[in-house]
Amino acid sequence: MKKFYFIYLALFLLTITLYPQQQNDTTGNTHRNYRRTSDSQPPTSYYQQPKEQVFPLGYGTNHLGKVTTGTGVWTELNPKVPRVDYLGIGFANKDTGWAVGANGALIKTTDGGESWQRVFTPGYTSDYWWIDFLNENYGFIAANGKVLRTTDGGNNWEIIQAGDGYPLFSIDVIDSLHIAAGGYGGTGYPAKNIYSSDGGYSWVINGGSLPMSEINCIKYINIDTGYVVMTYFGLYKTTDRGESWTHLSGIGDYELEIFPEENTGYNAGAGLKIYKAEGNLDVWSKLIINTDFADVYFTTEQKGFAISSGVNGILFKTENGGTDWQVVSGAPGGGDILFLDSLTGFIAGSDSKIYKTTDGGESWYATNGVPNIIAKIDFINSSVGWAAGGFVIIKTTDGGENWETQITLPADHFTSIFMIDSLNGWATSRYVWQTTDGGENWIQILDITSEPYNDVYFTDIDTGFVIESPYLYKTTDSGNTWTTQLNSDYIIRTFGWLSKSHGFIIGDGMYETTDTGSTWNEILELRNVGLRKFQSPTEFLGYSVGNTGLIYKYLDTSYVPVELTSFKGYLKENKIVLEWQTASELNNEGFIIEKSKDKIEWKPIGFAKGYGTTTGKNKYQFYDYNLDNVRNYYRLKQIDYDGTYKFSNIVEISYSITSFNLSQNYPNPFNPSTIIKYSIVKKGEVKLMIYDILGREVSVLVNEVKDPGYYEVNFNASNLASGVYFYRLVAGSFVSTHKMLLLK
Repeated sequence: MKKFYFIYLALFLLTITLYPQQQNDTTGNTHRNYRRTSDSQPPTSYYQQPKEQVFPLGYGTNHLGKVTTGTGVWTELNPKVPRVDYLGIGFANKDTGWAVGANGALIKTTDGGESWQRVFTPGYTSDYWWIDFLNENYGFIAANGKVLRTTDGGNNWEIIQAGDGYPLFSIDVIDSLHIAAGGYGGTGYPAKNIYSSDGGYSWVINGGSLPMSEINCIKYINIDTGYVVMTYFGLYKTTDRGESWTHLSGIGDYELEIFPEENTGYNAGAGLKIYKAEGNLDVWSKLIINTDFADVYFTTEQKGFAISSGVNGILFKTENGGTDWQVVSGAPGGGDILFLDSLTGFIAGSDSKIYKTTDGGESWYATNGVPNIIAKIDFINSSVGWAAGGFVIIKTTDGGENWETQITLPADHFTSIFMIDSLNGWATSRYVWQTTDGGENWIQILDITSEPYNDVYFTDIDTGFVIESPYLYKTTDSGNTWTTQLNSDYIIRTFGWLSKSHGFIIGDGMYETTDTGSTWNEILELRNVGLRKFQSPTEFLGYSVGNTGLIYKYLDTSYVPVELTSFKGYLKENKIVLEWQTASELNNEGFIIEKSKDKIEWKPIGFAKGYGTTTGKNKYQFYDYNLDNVRNYYRLKQIDYDGTYKFSNIVEISYSITSFNLSQNYPNPFNPSTIIKYSIVKKGEVKLMIYDILGREVSVLVNEVKDPGYYEVNFNASNLASGVYFYRLVAGSFVSTHKMLLLK
């Protein structure tokens, strides 16, 4: 039992520094970037062991090596390298590389990372932030106020003071003489930015034109021109070795990788930032959407919009159900978006305007009479609508072209509005408001507490809900009394409804009702995901958005995706007719019609577009004119918009042919192509030939064994002159000839 407790204690001590806590700088000289590591001080005592200290490689490494106890020796077998936060890595080639980290940790590999050996640097025990090698022998490490230089592949390191004692977070070896480094410049000072022109022995301290932040990465494309990325500020450029800098853009703030020969660069940073420059290193574009979305609206199952607010708000559009998104050029940002139909929509802009589109979101223009920023827009038909936000509620009666103020608050601000019909509606601010005359008068409800309310929704004239996070209140008597229905442990923000009975509460706590709000059940899997708004184009499908590019799709699986009620086929006038019917469809892109002779090998012969999502009955029909076998099999491959599919049952269609036949070509006269149809009674050699007026054979269209069936062949006479031609069918003892006319 004593051994067990000793092992437990040792394991606890081995892991205790894997999660360093943020600590205040008490030295007055050293800045700590807390996203990297901690400033813990070494212990003042050791285990009372007779031969060896617990930390033979220095405090903070968590590397025990060998420990002698009173009864034996403990030897660490793996990983044999300091167990610290590794902050930088650099490879001279695919096999030889180094990694650096906290507390002077430096390790090297010569076999592509399969094994690592520790490299000691006597005279320095603080943090290493970055390492960069020009070749296998020549490299530098960025450290706290120092750089370390090697010319023999890391066997020996020279410690060089580099300006003041503040940390250098990045270093770039431009060539054997020119090296640039950057980091933190101290409280109230610009970022640290230094440059050496003599192989790192002396350094020029620059940085006067950089902001008071820190350089996280520095890269030069030649000895004069370089780039840095900084916390909070993004990308800066210099063309004079760091003496002056120009701000380019607010891209990611951590990592920068540049390929000067290709004029291409990549960048990464906090908040899902990944950027690329191509052809021009001064211009960068996002590779991943990381926008903080404020609202979403889909006009159909496939076409929708997601919008962000603020000065740099952006409107995105998708036309394939959210798989791909494009920025709508020239469109405003905003906090709320609403469409009345596929063409007419509104945006509550971030600049105290309501914008309108009449072309499906392609272009937008400002409407009239909006006094301040609007939080929510609501219409009851194509002409009459309301909007609430700031100190006002406003109304339009001409389709949103002009707005008139109905109420102005001396303080407070409106957050949401919901109109049940042309007379009755509700709004929220720090209070709950009701109108029964179309907004001519708004009455403050006194039977509910005065708190900042987020959203309001009514299922009918009597039953409604308001959110005042973390509370949900409900009324069943048109707002005369309110009861607390929910007290969430998490932030709840807005409502999202698919129908009057099926809805969601959106927020860090997510709740669902399927009984018109009588009960609400938490969706545990979506807790703290960060969704903010929800909208549904149908009763089966919805979309929700949140911060950092978050977009979720909801599909109600209680509905049968596509309910196929019948599928049949029959022969009619030398063609096969296929007919099928659906009772309901969900997310249905369409049907691929497949055909087979043996139910083993299938080939597609056509496509029928689906109706998307519908609860109504839909009928489909397809014609197969290629009767190349007396027994054929057909099936339907039903495909959803997301690419998933399933097959129908198989339909067998057989028919008999009682006589050989060669039909008149169609069209006739023709130019330059025509169709020739024929039928074969029994299997055998079949030959179909074309002759000119002199009886010379000019083309052989068919010369092979054919099974019984109906056939057609296309004859293209592009290389023939105008005139009369004959086509002849020979099938066993059956011979038939017809005349046709080519007119060019």
